[in-house]
Amino acid sequence: MSVFTELISTTTRPQPPVSLKINGVSQRINCPLCASTDTRRKKLIALDQVVKLWHKMFQIDIRPELHGLSEMELRRCRRCSISFFAPDVLTGSGEMYAQLEKIGYYYPTRRWEYGPAIEDMRGRKKILEIGCGSGHFMSMAKAEAGLSIEGLEQNREAIRAAVEKGLVVHEASVDEMAKEYPRSFDAVCSFQVIEHVPRLAEFVNHCCSLLKSGGLFIAAMPNQRSYVRRMINPLDMPPHHMTRWTRASILQMQNYFPLKLLRTAYEPLSDPQIEFYIQVHEDILRRWRLGGWIHPWLRSRTIRIIRRFKLYRLLRGQNMYACYVRD
Repeated sequence: MSVFTELISTTTRPQPPVSLKINGVSQRINCPLCASTDTRRKKLIALDQVVKLWHKMFQIDIRPELHGLSEMELRRCRRCSISFFAPDVLTGSGEMYAQLEKIGYYYPTRRWEYGPAIEDMRGRKKILEIGCGSGHFMSMAKAEAGLSIEGLEQNREAIRAAVEKGLVVHEASVDEMAKEYPRSFDAVCSFQVIEHVPRLAEFVNHCCSLLKSGGLFIAAMPNQRSYVRRMINPLDMPPHHMTRWTRASILQMQNYFPLKLLRTAYEPLSDPQIEFYIQVHEDILRRWRLGGWIHPWLRSRTIRIIRRFKLYRLLRGQNMYACYVRD
């Protein structure tokens, strides 16, 4: 099944509600980043369609994650520009992530954002990676830049694998870590973590609490202004992703937390992403009823040209990177 052509049924209603009923109890909708109630609904998504996509693509039954709900909403905050899913009870459990770990490509050993993060953290004496997994980035940071780095993780199997590599990993939540080690780190980083967090403001506040004054907060996440916004991807919604990010929401972070944005960076299109990129734009042509322009020869020729002349370096890939300094 193609994640680009499978459609999830959505319904648009004239006036979006300011609250949702969750198992019979009405709950007010607030932006998870800035707490504003000034949000608008972009989509109403039928969860039975999401269940089918997960089963077809990953052979994982996510019904236990849905708490008996039949719908979820994708909303956008008018104040801070972030898009988020409601209700937040749809956050994935540890059991679900344990099943995803069995998929070979789910945890790559090297990510694009590791490079800019290492460059920005050179000279920092004490670093913490949140959601370090089995320690791929920590090992790279120590080997390539001699950085002194610790990890934070809750998956015991991942912790065991990291410790076997000689890495220091704390088994705790972010709030527990912030209480025990306030203002202890020169840099805190997280890669492809922040978009999974349901109570976003709490998470960022805890990260800030861990930092010394002048410390760096670094995060990498999918870029919803890249070609990924055209994809119908079950991993880009609950019970996996809870928020969707653009540069606008990265900039807005400065207004709600003691952080100043130093720089952003964008992943160039990688070679493995080229075919996804072409497939997405083919799908757009089909939606515009221009599918007749698509020919297998033209498709393969386009891919060869992009690879031969390395044009993918001029195109934006899936992810973006933000580096802040704490006041």
